Amino acid sequence: MGGALVGASVMELAYHRAAWARAGVAGLDANLFDLQKVAEGVYFAHARPQAMLNCNAAVFVRSKDVVVVDAHSKPSAATALIAQIKREVTEKPVRYLINSHFHWDHTQGNRAYMQTGSKVDIIATSATKALMEKNAVTRLKESVDAIPKQIEALQLQAERATSADEKAYCAESIRQLKAYQAEMKDYALELPTITFDESYLLRDTAFDLQLEYHGNAHTSGDLFVLCPQRQALATGDASHGWLPNLADGYPKLWPKTIDAVAKADFKFVLGGHGPVQSDRTVMMSQRNYIEELTNLVGWAKDGGMPLKQIQKMIPVDSLKSMKQNGYEAFLTRTLAQETLHFGPMPPLQDDVNSNIRDVYNNLDRT
Repeated sequence: MGGALVGASVMELAYHRAAWARAGVAGLDANLFDLQKVAEGVYFAHARPQAMLNCNAAVFVRSKDVVVVDAHSKPSAATALIAQIKREVTEKPVRYLINSHFHWDHTQGNRAYMQTGSKVDIIATSATKALMEKNAVTRLKESVDAIPKQIEALQLQAERATSADEKAYCAESIRQLKAYQAEMKDYALELPTITFDESYLLRDTAFDLQLEYHGNAHTSGDLFVLCPQRQALATGDASHGWLPNLADGYPKLWPKTIDAVAKADFKFVLGGHGPVQSDRTVMMSQRNYIEELTNLVGWAKDGGMPLKQIQKMIPVDSLKSMKQNGYEAFLTRTLAQETLHFGPMPPLQDDVNSNIRDVYNNLDRT
């Protein structure tokens, strides 16, 4: 789940609308993230629901400075996390920002890190930098242009609302949308200053960080950040606690990429969305789900079956990967915990159907 702004495709817009549409206003305060200590020097910034989605961030506190993985949907969110790290974790400056991939909710906050007053380098794969150059400004414009209709829909919902809570939700969502719209008028694209193709090493006396590209997955430029001394792996959206998004993905290659990553020695998985994972269960469940769905959609498409029929052919209950290791129950529980809503939760089948559509469209991507 997520919005469809910079780095996200038009199809991703529809796929992720539900997350912010269900996001409520209860419990809002100055913190946009819950900072959790994962291991010595390793923290997980778990993003709270917002009308314009923010990704999680991995925070690595080294001997003299800090390395942060991913920069959220807007500079103000990144600024908020920088301040929160100083309040709750350390006064050490951020020295490196890593963009795990090119999508809007992981890169649009880059600018805030370049304005901290200390030297910051942004690191990404060469493919991610190229995708940012190609897509960022155009997709941002598309998303900002869509906001008036979103506000209009929320105003109509508020008029029909029968509870004070729903009216408050609509008002807060409209406020956040307008604030985002105003902030992004002055948006300046900040590109990575350091790029690599296969691997890049950040050494420090505290621990090492190994930045590695293992193949196409969520995008063509996904990188993974491994901290071997702390057995922690930051994965961006190539592996996280929600259903995968395949709008810019490579369904046939993605499981192979995860297999390559899984050869490393790690325990903790710090994903771009959803809760931190203390083992590999969710990572491998997501990998198996993508593989199973790709095989089923590929077989049906090769047989000439149209997309809508394929979606009807693959109910959630028919997927073995959903039943293994409680993956379906985990997804349902995570959705309920991380998004507030009015009325019944939308069925998981809606998101699975979106995955089926994206697999169908991207089946032959290499």
